[in-house]
Amino acid sequence: MALHLGTGLIETRGPIELPQLEGLVDKVLTELGFERTYEGREAPPDETPDDSTVGFRLLANGHGVLGVEISEVRVVRDLARMISGQAEIPLLVFTTQGSLFGRRTVEVTCRKFEVRGESIEELPVMSTHTAEVTDVEHNELRQAPNALQQRIDGANQALLKAEGTAGLEPKRVLRYRRVPKKIAWSSPRLERLMQQLERCESFEFSEDRGQPVVRVELAGAKSMSYLKAGELDELERALEGRPEISRRRVD
Repeated sequence: MALHLGTGLIETRGPIELPQLEGLVDKVLTELGFERTYEGREAPPDETPDDSTVGFRLLANGHGVLGVEISEVRVVRDLARMISGQAEIPLLVFTTQGSLFGRRTVEVTCRKFEVRGESIEELPVMSTHTAEVTDVEHNELRQAPNALQQRIDGANQALLKAEGTAGLEPKRVLRYRRVPKKIAWSSPRLERLMQQLERCESFEFSEDRGQPVVRVELAGAKSMSYLKAGELDELERALEGRPEISRRRVD
């Protein structure tokens, strides 16, 4: 079984005030199917490492740059795209994602994007940000549940120190929980396919020798799965309530 973890940071590159940014974060996350569970100046005192909510911190550096720090990576670019479009300002996005595939492979990847509304352009990142995590011992990762997260945090700190804005300090702490529609999948395989779509760069439905298939492009990998009769309809229905995933679909 694969383990996927990540973190992200959105930085503003245009005029916007902190209350306006917080309002847009709340509006967009509500549209994406999240509900707010906490807000305050500090993290909730009863927060535990296995908390199922997604953490957000609103940041500012006193010189007009604001930020949104996010404790998971899947929602980062969709949140940035929608905020940029509604506020009509460009944003800079940093993500660091780590994946552990069984006992064989570990990947930690730092990425940077410029977001202008619907336009998302990936920018180059120095490979040295992830150099420290390429030799991770898999025994360590299996035995210590937070080992992969620690490696991700180290790579992320190196990325932001080299290419992020200095002096960003936390001003507000928010917590949200995704409230997905309950789906009774006809098979566990379809549920796993949906999880791939949640993490993908893009996907498309097509046919191969008369049989429906879903082609998924993940960061650094591609996959193709054949669908049985009726499974395409199941996936289509599930996507109706997930606009952040549907926009990645290639027609």
